[in-house]
Amino acid sequence: MKLKASIIIGILFTITSCSQRKKMKTDNSLIAKEFKSYKFINDSRPGYYLQVNNQNCHYDIRLNDLNVSKYFDPISSYSVRVPLNIMILESGEQSFSLKVYPFEGDKLSKKANLQLRLMMYPDMTDKENDYGGSITLWDWEMPAIEEDLPLFILDTVFEAKVPYKLDILDKYALDLSKMDEDILLSEVTALFETRIKEFKNKNNDQNDWKNIYQRAGIQIYMSQERINELATKPYSQRPNEILQPLENFELQFYGNDKIVTLLNNIDHDSAIWWADKDSGEPIGWQPFYLFKNKDTGEWHVW
Repeated sequence: MKLKASIIIGILFTITSCSQRKKMKTDNSLIAKEFKSYKFINDSRPGYYLQVNNQNCHYDIRLNDLNVSKYFDPISSYSVRVPLNIMILESGEQSFSLKVYPFEGDKLSKKANLQLRLMMYPDMTDKENDYGGSITLWDWEMPAIEEDLPLFILDTVFEAKVPYKLDILDKYALDLSKMDEDILLSEVTALFETRIKEFKNKNNDQNDWKNIYQRAGIQIYMSQERINELATKPYSQRPNEILQPLENFELQFYGNDKIVTLLNNIDHDSAIWWADKDSGEPIGWQPFYLFKNKDTGEWHVW
């Protein structure tokens, strides 16, 4: 089972031929400097998780307009527990959004069902004691579908307390809705092509990955040693995995139009993906979310 990212609600772009684009790269060194010297607000280390169980439906879940989980596979039932800290930027009210889509056709099945459980672990550093034990904050089940509906929407909020406040998007990120659409697509596509080439050639810039991991390191309480360790491990490919070219994808926005990515049209997951060499089915994905520095024009990895 794979951890899902986001659903398609954007502009469709199908690439059918290889066009020449200028080579572009991301640079997270500026952002990383702030995070490497980050001081936590207090000594607490809570972890928030969402348990999702669904039957006969597809879904898209966002927290603060950032990816939590999505499911668009052809299997009718699915269960996953998703960590939420990466989508929580500071303590306070968190905006939660759920959209449930038909499993087949254009209407939700009467058999469609989705259950959510919001959980909190008090101390993510206490591995020996199950992180302090899980505390259920919220249980929810989708009402029975009794009429023809194209989708079901839930918008709500919940309170979270975390020992950090990250204002990186407010400080640096450009509102991408203000960019020329063609220029935006060209730049994002070029960045994806560069990243795919790096994977294909097995290039692993450790300093680049260290910089990228800094933000997540704060939100999930990773030591610098752990970040350094992760940076030395390039994305591993099993013998039956074939890296796919960048084609047939969609442009997708998050973070209130400050973050952008490309999703493939096979299963609406990352446009950087690997297929099984025999079946052609997706079996590996590399999320790649980007934001543009409103002052320097540089692109950074979110």
